Order: sequence, then structure tokens, then C-alpha cells
Amino acid sequence: MLDLLILANMGLRTPRSKPKKTKTLIVDGNVLMKRSYNGAKNVYHKDKHIGGIFAFYSTLRKLILEHKIEKVVITWDGERGGTLRLDYYPDYKGNRPKFFDKEYELQKLRVKQYAEDLSIRQYEHSDVESDDLIAFYCINKKKLEEVMIYTNDRDMCQLINEDVTIFLADKKMEVGIGNYQWFFEHHYSNAGLIKIIEGCGSDYIKGVDGVTENTLLKHFPQLKERKVSLDEIIESSKKINEERDKPLKVIQNIIEGKTRGNHRGPLYEVNKRIIDLNQPLLTEEASENVINLIDLTIDPSGRDPKNVLKMMIEDGVMYALPGGENGYLNFMEPFVKLLKKEKLKFKKRKK
Repeated sequence: MLDLLILANMGLRTPRSKPKKTKTLIVDGNVLMKRSYNGAKNVYHKDKHIGGIFAFYSTLRKLILEHKIEKVVITWDGERGGTLRLDYYPDYKGNRPKFFDKEYELQKLRVKQYAEDLSIRQYEHSDVESDDLIAFYCINKKKLEEVMIYTNDRDMCQLINEDVTIFLADKKMEVGIGNYQWFFEHHYSNAGLIKIIEGCGSDYIKGVDGVTENTLLKHFPQLKERKVSLDEIIESSKKINEERDKPLKVIQNIIEGKTRGNHRGPLYEVNKRIIDLNQPLLTEEASENVINLIDLTIDPSGRDPKNVLKMMIEDGVMYALPGGENGYLNFMEPFVKLLKKEKLKFKKRKK
């Protein structure tokens, strides 16, 4: 005590602990739903497949417990998600077959109904992709909020910073600044830049002809060490070819932004607009609603975990849980804790 008084009299302050940050889990709903539905093919009740519902909430429960989650947000791809990118790039995702499975859609609807009664925040806009909703949330999150994004989409790595991590579903691992290069060779800050240059095969986005990530890392090792700009890559490319007797074609392609075939406008300009998640593509309505997910409390009126119990019995999910009634109580415990926190927030705001 005497030492503290001496420090105070000397005009020094004792170190204060940092304010606690809320840890928020944002779930790419379509990713978790598809993994759950396809991964739990053997979970049935009375000849009815219920694996999607069961595995979705089993995974969610595990994430909440293991990562000490205090807030959950689920975002969904809109029915016409990607529409805003088609304005810039008409071939966007043109190589993907349309997916429709009636049973999948019914289980997805049920998952959404469970979330409503558990006061889990969720949002879907018909014209907006889940990635953009997540990106906009991360950019506008509260100062004292840490975000972990559940996804399998490597494009989301663009959002990693001191307060944002990615839980890669296939790796079953939370990836952030500290361990990023366990999984990727490049510096985390260059995830978006590399995609802009090399394109994205899964989304049918053309990149520079002949360029892959390995090409970039070979010629521009700085991509492994620190944040690099597109201008720097182009200037470095010019120096590489100026110093050679015979210029490298692939390097010249980088300088010119040249792709195979035609591209809908200047390659780098178009690719940046449709790939860079630090400039997400949303409607004004979607932006406002995501802000509400961040700031507004949930009205608990009419929401009750007993409704979830009723649905779980109807669906047969109740009987898939080990331990019967006691198993249900144990299964629901982390969700009920989150529900109580939401109710408390609502009461405080009402005052």
C-alpha cells in the first residue's frame, strides 16, 4: 500500500487492466449449413434426415464453449446474392451449377427458426452475399469487440486484423495474425492483393495470364514479409524485366494487367471492385440492417427456448442427443446463457 502511495505522489499511475472485449462469432450460415447437411448424412429420425439441424447446432454449441463466445451472428447468402457483382463482372460465378435440394432448404428454414427463439442475431438480404454482410460488420464493429468468422472461404482472410480472426471449418482452427503463416505462405495483409492479381477460379474471376500465387511469391518475396501494394508489384515487375536480356512474358503480363481472352474492363480495377472485401458490396438497406446487428438489442418478446424444445421434439433432434432430457439441458446450456445476456442488454437499454 505504501509503495502505491509513493507512486501516486510521484505523479505515476498504477497500470490499469485493459477493458474486456466482447468476443463475437459470425457464422457464414450457408457454409455451416452445407457442411452440416452433407456431413451428418446418417442422422435420421423416423426415416427423416435431420443431420443438417443437428450438426449445425452441435457445431455452433462447440464453438461457443471452446472460444468463450458472448454474441452470435449468422449471415446468409441472399437468393440473388452476387447480383451486385454481376454489374461489374457478368461472368461472376458463371461456372457454378445451381444448387437446390428441397430437404436441405427445409432443414435450413428450421435452423433459422431455432435461431429466432434463441435470440441469435441473423440476417439475409436477397441481393447480397454473406461475405459482404460479414465484411461490413467487421469494418463497423464496436471498438471493444473481437470477431471470429466461421467459414471455409479463404477470401475472408482479407479481413484478418488484430481484432478479427477466421475459424477455417476444414482446418478446425482459428487463424489470426499470430498463426496465419502456419497455413499460408504470404503475409496476411496480402491475401486480397494476391486474389486481385491471380483471380479466383472458384468464382470464375480471371486473373493475370500465367500468374499463380507461387509465381508471385517467387518473384516478389516481400509478399511473405509485409503489406505490399499493387503499384509496388507493378514497379518491381518493370525493374525485373528491365534487368533481363529477354523479358519474362508472365512479368510483362503483370505490368499490362493482361489476362487470357477478354476481361470486362481494366483487370485490376474490376477485380479489386469484386474481390476486395474491405469495400464490400451492399445495398443501403443491407448496410443499415447490419449496423442494427452490431448496435441494437434484441426484443425478447415471444422468444422462448421452450419453443426450441418443442421444435426439437417435432424434428426428432431431441432424440439424437445423448442422455435424453438431461442431454437436452446440457446441450442447451450455452445457448440459454447467450439468451440471458441478450435479455439483460435489452432491459438495460429500455431503462
